[in-house]
Amino acid sequence: MSKKVKFLMTFRARLMLLLTSFLLLTFVVVFLLDRWANKQSDEAIEAQNRQIRAAVNSGYGDIARANTIAIQSLTSERFLYEEVSRSQLPPTVGNILITDREGHVKDSTDPDMVGQFIALPDKETPQDRPEDPVLHKYEDDPDIPRTYFHPITTTKGLHWIIIITSQQPIVKEIEAASQMLSDKKRELSNYRLAATTGLLLLALAVVVTVGWRFSRPIDELAQAARRVADGEYDFRINIRRPDEVGQLASTFNDMIGGLKVKHELEEKLNQAERAAVIGRLTQAVAHEVRNPLNVINLSIDHVSSKYAPEDEKRRGQFTSILSSIKDEIARLKYLVNDLLNYGRPSQMAFKPLDVRELVEETVTLVRAQADAQGISLDVEYTEQNTEVMGDRERLKSCLTNIVINALQAMPQGGSLATNLYRIDGWVEIKITDTGVGISDEAIQKIFEPYFSTRVSGFGLGLAVTRSIIEDHRGSIVVNSKLGHGTTFIVKLPVASDLQKGKISEGLN
Repeated sequence: MSKKVKFLMTFRARLMLLLTSFLLLTFVVVFLLDRWANKQSDEAIEAQNRQIRAAVNSGYGDIARANTIAIQSLTSERFLYEEVSRSQLPPTVGNILITDREGHVKDSTDPDMVGQFIALPDKETPQDRPEDPVLHKYEDDPDIPRTYFHPITTTKGLHWIIIITSQQPIVKEIEAASQMLSDKKRELSNYRLAATTGLLLLALAVVVTVGWRFSRPIDELAQAARRVADGEYDFRINIRRPDEVGQLASTFNDMIGGLKVKHELEEKLNQAERAAVIGRLTQAVAHEVRNPLNVINLSIDHVSSKYAPEDEKRRGQFTSILSSIKDEIARLKYLVNDLLNYGRPSQMAFKPLDVRELVEETVTLVRAQADAQGISLDVEYTEQNTEVMGDRERLKSCLTNIVINALQAMPQGGSLATNLYRIDGWVEIKITDTGVGISDEAIQKIFEPYFSTRVSGFGLGLAVTRSIIEDHRGSIVVNSKLGHGTTFIVKLPVASDLQKGKISEGLN
């Protein structure tokens, strides 16, 4: 991937592109909105001008029509008020008067004005003045109509046509046009305000979205850092982004993986150091204990042969007591040998042996203890070949250790089931008890040296058991739930398959 493409995928580049695009969008929207608003404003002004021109032209047209009515009345025998009613006058014309040279009203649309006197202009030329000669309102009065004086000469002499107009209709038309323009400007202003508000809301939404998208992974990284600080390493941050935040998350995950490996190595080193110290100490103690045990064992043999009572009954008791002592010494020697042999290379005497016989011998060995504790022993065998290549005594010690641990987990009685199967070239021994069970935390350490769930235990039994089974290219697993019993499963390769090389060096 080129540097240019990498830069475009960064958060900074995308943020810059986003902001630039938003600014361009804002400019385009404002420009188009301004052009549209100007167009609408121009159209509104043009409509107002047309309305004003129409109103003014309507006023002039009304005057022309009123003048035509007056001229036609000069040749008629009827009065204006008989020909034309006030309601038939043009909208802007209030009254039409016809006077003689001196100003006497000869005809009018208002019959009350006939015979009245009107002050005429000094010059016999068409004139218009802001006055109402009928109501005697002049320039100093508000709302003055406009009066047009038009001299006309007929066969009957000079006459004046006086047209009194009202400016209110024209003014109302102009005011309506102005109001329409004002409403249009207010509407355009509202449009601009709405567009500006929309852009601001869009900008706010963009800022909130970008901020959330940026701050959310940062918050996840902060929480992950707190978890790492608390010693938790079994997790990963699920942030997959091509920008700097994604790179930071990937680096953080690599860091967690490295810290986990380092932590596990430190734990193993600490455990190895503790095991080495304890191992050296226990081996030293075991070495010092083994020699006295040999002396005691030889002394018991000497006492048994030389000082046995002659009475048959007492001799039997004597022999029984010495045998119990020798059994306990043998158990102590077995424990001492475990302590001395743990960690040393195993020296196995591999021979063909039937696992069924080992199981029977183990069950027979513990049956008396099981009966004393009220524990039922159930054994189920397969009819298939269960022969393996192994060291009889060491495998027997493994099975015995597992079974004895099971009996100790059922002090109030229960049941112990031993099942023997053959599955795909493997002999499987399944030992299940109904005891107190093992906690999840203890299961993780159950095969570690010097770890024991019992106060009086050394913690080497299961560690040695696993070591022996793995030396036979087998495996051992444990399943347990606190309060619901425990199951140990031991798998060993069948002898024929082992000899043909079908069993790998390790378990898959």
